[in-house]
Amino acid sequence: MHNRRLLLAMMSFVCTPVLSAHGQDTSALKLVQRIPMPKVQDRLDHLGVDVPGKRLFIAALGDKQNTVEVIDLKSNQRTSSIPGQSKPQGIFYSPDFKKLFVANGTDGTCKIFAGDTFKLMGNLAIGTDADHVGYDPETKYLYVGVGDAKSGALSVIDTRTGAHIGDIKTDARPGGIKFDKSNAQIYVTLAGSSKLGVLDRKKREQVTTWAVAGVPGNVALAIDEKHHRLFAGSRMPPLLTVLDTETGKTITQVEGVDGIDDLWYDAAHQRIYASGGRGFDVGSVYVYQQRDADHYELIGKVSTSPGAGTSIWVAQFDRYYVAAPAHDKEDAAILVFQPQP
Repeated sequence: MHNRRLLLAMMSFVCTPVLSAHGQDTSALKLVQRIPMPKVQDRLDHLGVDVPGKRLFIAALGDKQNTVEVIDLKSNQRTSSIPGQSKPQGIFYSPDFKKLFVANGTDGTCKIFAGDTFKLMGNLAIGTDADHVGYDPETKYLYVGVGDAKSGALSVIDTRTGAHIGDIKTDARPGGIKFDKSNAQIYVTLAGSSKLGVLDRKKREQVTTWAVAGVPGNVALAIDEKHHRLFAGSRMPPLLTVLDTETGKTITQVEGVDGIDDLWYDAAHQRIYASGGRGFDVGSVYVYQQRDADHYELIGKVSTSPGAGTSIWVAQFDRYYVAAPAHDKEDAAILVFQPQP
């Protein structure tokens, strides 16, 4: 363990770029916009996007809040707040059927809202602590992770009909939820486990697990389908692990961001964005450059805001959005970053 910590410290020294006087490295990401959300309280969770309508949805899950906040990306203003949530966590907007799906953790539901009026259309009871969501555009099915550290499932929802059509049982509550278009596999984190789950979405079963050495639990996933690489982010210790999706073997591990909550792969720039800050007085995005399928370099540590853990990469806009909760000095906001060459 001592040798491992020493290695990570050396990697940090070698890979960390020179920062500006404000502690922000702008060589990889540049802050281009700050969209305020006044009076939004407590922690912010995951984000969803309506690409055709240019809207962003943010789960505001604080006990005093329990809303989904709506940002108009054309005017860069908050335009709506959808009440009646119960610890909203995962969010997905269907442009095909103009519906907004929100996984709610406290009452274990997936609430479905009309995309224009935000009127409640459905309230599906799907399981304990409904959290992460993942979408399969081929089948139009939405998958929602439910459960706890002892047992879990991916609840399958048909976005056409809004019906809960089945479940895929897992060893623990699944998160991350990334799809491999080259086969039938779904990759998930497993709450409280050092392993990643591999599911078959056609058989609707967990088929195997992959061990991640030196990591007691992963909380975020991203995927590079072209190079058959899966990226896993852990908190203790903070590491980015790269795995081969054809074998499940670990390729390499790189220093990770503290308090990670979300992880994204940017295929156009061949970069990985890891947002962290959950439970910390500072927030950061770590930017990794993919040199080739097996080699990755930490090229940027970008300051965000205290507690800003969640984010979303929207390739169609070439923008990276980070959810920054309110703190003593500033209102809650969405921080908009643009990748730099």
